Amino acid sequence: MADFIQIWKGTKGFEGGYQQLANDSANYCPAKGKPGSKLIGTKYGISAIAYGDYFHRCPTVSDIKNLTPELAQKIAKTKFWDPVQGDTIQSQGVAHLVFDSVYGSGSYGPLHTRQAINKLMGPGTVKEYKSFTLSGDEVSKINKLPADKFFTTLSNIRKNFFKGMTYEKGYMNRMAKIVSMYANLLTNPTAIVKRHKTGAVITLSVIVIGVGAFFLIRRYRRKATTLLAAA
Repeated sequence: MADFIQIWKGTKGFEGGYQQLANDSANYCPAKGKPGSKLIGTKYGISAIAYGDYFHRCPTVSDIKNLTPELAQKIAKTKFWDPVQGDTIQSQGVAHLVFDSVYGSGSYGPLHTRQAINKLMGPGTVKEYKSFTLSGDEVSKINKLPADKFFTTLSNIRKNFFKGMTYEKGYMNRMAKIVSMYANLLTNPTAIVKRHKTGAVITLSVIVIGVGAFFLIRRYRRKATTLLAAA
């Protein structure tokens, strides 16, 4: 099963430190446009909104600036990893991409995951809608699909989603880094070797059985011929 600690190290590295971009709606608490809304900021990808949801209160600028990596990790696991049931996803690469989708794009992340399931299993396999969670049935379907195909399908959906956005270049770089981290998942030479070895064993077994049967029949025919001649 997937290891959140290793995945978090990669995602945290993409996020960087404190930022207070006015055009990022997640930097406000309460939500941008609501009465009393203030520009607070984000650190390690933990926005003012995510911090507020975790502690059930709006943070101050100081709260976000002083956010520790340890606390950021706890919030990320509770608010983003656990809701998509990351611990039950079998492939590390797939789990990282699913988690990073919701961590970086909120409710669009699980929507993109559902779209990937439908692309591979057929339209209507799961209902497509935005949320911050994935069901046990949806994760079960993810685990039944080839990890390399699901990873590639979801990453392509994500790339198309980012096209034309203000920070398209940054998002594309992020996706490129995640893909490079799991390049072995796409080629999976070890798995290919294992499949070839398994195939070779099966083939060899069939050959051995076939050859054995041939000589057994040949021996039987010779014996039968000898007995008839003696008679």
